[in-house]
Amino acid sequence: MAKMEVRILAVSTMILAMLFPVVNGQTTTVEAEKPIGDATDNKEVEELGRFPVEENNKKVNQLEFENVVQAAKQDTKYFLKIEASDKGENKTFSAVVLVQSGKNELVSFT
Repeated sequence: MAKMEVRILAVSTMILAMLFPVVNGQTTTVEAEKPIGDATDNKEVEELGRFPVEENNKKVNQLEFENVVQAAKQDTKYFLKIEASDKGENKTFSAVVLVQSGKNELVSFT
């Protein structure tokens, strides 16, 4: 019976540690993803939307940026739906861009 109680305590502690991470003695929480309502008219979001297309063009095919269709932000991470032209055909791409210390890092582009 004591072994079972120890296991339950251990599992409970692990779950609490995952739910409430502590950094430098302070409890931290992860901000929820928040939609950016004016994504199509937002110059900062447009600039972020151009970045994944430019990074993609360095490696693969030449896409032409059209606009950001949808955007959301979570802390310093941006989730973007980007419309770009691929050989004259408009396509929608998903991108995740991390902005830290004024630098952009492309996390994903599909």
